Amino acid sequence: MTETAISNETKPAEGGCHCGANRFEISGEPEYVACCHCMDCRKSTGAPMAVFVTCLDTQVRFTKGERSVYSSSPGVARTYCGDCGTPLSYEAEWKGDTVIGFYISTLDKPEDFPPEKHVFDADRISWFHVADDLPRYLTVPGTSGPDYIGPSVGRK
Repeated sequence: MTETAISNETKPAEGGCHCGANRFEISGEPEYVACCHCMDCRKSTGAPMAVFVTCLDTQVRFTKGERSVYSSSPGVARTYCGDCGTPLSYEAEWKGDTVIGFYISTLDKPEDFPPEKHVFDADRISWFHVADDLPRYLTVPGTSGPDYIGPSVGRK
């Protein structure tokens, strides 16, 4: 987890952990914002799904604190605050770039980043339904478009 400089001049989005020991800034537009239903994300957050604001590592600057790191699977780091335990991010290589997916509620203004899609809907908990009209992918988006669109009721 190396510290990188913000690459553009726009006002960055800011966020951090519950106790304030860790803070970060995101510059520019995220690569994507997605609701993830995979088991790893559910286990890492204790929630029925995780929502990520995912950026290139070059868009991120860590401004305070030292994150703790847990390697949840090969090539995947999940970071959290060692003081209060807040899960902060999912970090991995994606299509040749390093990406950092911040959990939406670690942002100071999560309302500025509405989700664009659902991923790993095949792993969604059967009783958990999100009634929106977002594209849904059984795993990750491919070249053929979404597997289906909006509400997930009755999928499993």
